Amino acid sequence: MRSCMFAVGACAALIVSTAAAHGPQIQITNDSNKITTRALVPDGPYSTSLTSPKSVYVMPALTFNNVWYSRPNGAIDTILLQPSFPSGSGFAYGYDLADGGPQAFDVGSFISLSFTAGLKRWDGAAFVDAGATELKAFRGSDPTITTPLANFAVTSDLGPFDSLSLAAVAAGYGSDGAEVHSSLRFALLGDGTSPTSASADGVYLVGLQVSSSQAGTTPSDPYFFVLNKNAEWSTVSAAVGSLGIAASLQQWVVPEPGTCGLLLVGVVALCGRRTRLRVRD
Repeated sequence: MRSCMFAVGACAALIVSTAAAHGPQIQITNDSNKITTRALVPDGPYSTSLTSPKSVYVMPALTFNNVWYSRPNGAIDTILLQPSFPSGSGFAYGYDLADGGPQAFDVGSFISLSFTAGLKRWDGAAFVDAGATELKAFRGSDPTITTPLANFAVTSDLGPFDSLSLAAVAAGYGSDGAEVHSSLRFALLGDGTSPTSASADGVYLVGLQVSSSQAGTTPSDPYFFVLNKNAEWSTVSAAVGSLGIAASLQQWVVPEPGTCGLLLVGVVALCGRRTRLRVRD
């Protein structure tokens, strides 16, 4: 019984910690006037340590309200019984303050995300054009957003490639301070326009880059999202391997959606079974 209560308590603690959370963010830093993309942190806090540089983020694409989103954090809201964080990842950029240094991103400057190529899909041998399917990045929660243009971007087969801007950087990074972050969502557009249109299963690849309007600041090196939509892990592994990028620069985010909820149900069932057994004895 004691072990049952421990497991229930552990899940309860996770539920409480998720209640005031902000979800998945990629830690970015301004290093000698060049932006570096670092580890994807599934949830806050985001500034407890300086994470290592990353350039490939492997994550599932999962559905919510008939829209297929990137989902680097699979936590489930136990009250609403839906994803706590339907999509991601955005950016957390306040580590410089946590480290005791000056603010690295200037007040009033804008951090932007841009696509560096069209959306690709793995054909078993190489990443090729994904056909009609595109990927939409956007601020807020509405995948059908069409205005303002600065708040969303859509992949295309030809450049110049689309970009979106985050809110202006505040003094001291505003009320969040070192924990400042800006969330984003990414949705597949099966027909290139509608987020609820059907898209093929498989492994998708998109190239991205982070830049700043701050004078003298160089954009990040290009980095990649690899999205797994109902593909076998062996297929995902082969697709990622084709990129030729060192394993140390890869981050595989493979959460089990609803794990804690399923565990809690299982624990309750097990505890109930043990109680019944004791009664019978």
